[in-house]
Amino acid sequence: MDSLFFTIDFWQTLYDSSNGEQRNGERKDVLYNAVLRENGPPEREFFEEAYRGLWGFFDEQWLGRQRTPTSGEMVAEMLRRLDVTLSEDAVSEVVGVFEEGILHHPPALLPGVREALAWLKERGPLAIISDTAFSPGSVLKQLMERDGIAGYFDHFIFSDETGVAKPHPDAFLKALDGIGGSPERGVHIGDIERTDIVGAKGVGMTAVLYRTPDRQHKYAEEESVADHVLEKWEEIERIIPSIPL
Repeated sequence: MDSLFFTIDFWQTLYDSSNGEQRNGERKDVLYNAVLRENGPPEREFFEEAYRGLWGFFDEQWLGRQRTPTSGEMVAEMLRRLDVTLSEDAVSEVVGVFEEGILHHPPALLPGVREALAWLKERGPLAIISDTAFSPGSVLKQLMERDGIAGYFDHFIFSDETGVAKPHPDAFLKALDGIGGSPERGVHIGDIERTDIVGAKGVGMTAVLYRTPDRQHKYAEEESVADHVLEKWEEIERIIPSIPL
């Protein structure tokens, strides 16, 4: 019998967002100090406002243009907002901290992820489809390797590497191509309606929304067109057998 093919989101599906304050604090500090050294002290409130505005810039690119800006682009946008420049070495230092902060202050695997991945792996190939932000795919993969889950995946699709973000069809089709799967036998699991669910269904995949009652984020939506809703990873053993082959 032909197997199913599974694609899975990274943030808020495999990993939570814990230690985010520490990551952002480290990023802000290295950027502030670099600007201070080469341009003098920026006004703190102006600096904080410019940094907060980065997420609006990110969302404009991500949700509006279906691409995710790199850390280099985010740092360049921040410098533009501050109306300052930095030397090439300083920019490289800042970008490195922006990218690797997740390794210094890592998020945690969500409960039941390891067991669910092992169970899914016995039933078909797995691929990651992740829209990246400050941390590029190469760094996210390092975290997964460190946590011992990278080996469950046969293929990795990261938006900073492909140039497209969910719900762009290529994000899903490239992942399926990588594991030799077809959309009608593909199952995507993710937490954001407008990117994971709409994108997966748009290419003909079965869409599973990972949504827990105790964790609501700013992109959560009340209504969903998902085929199934997963409130905890232990439920995957009930949901997958119910999908028609």
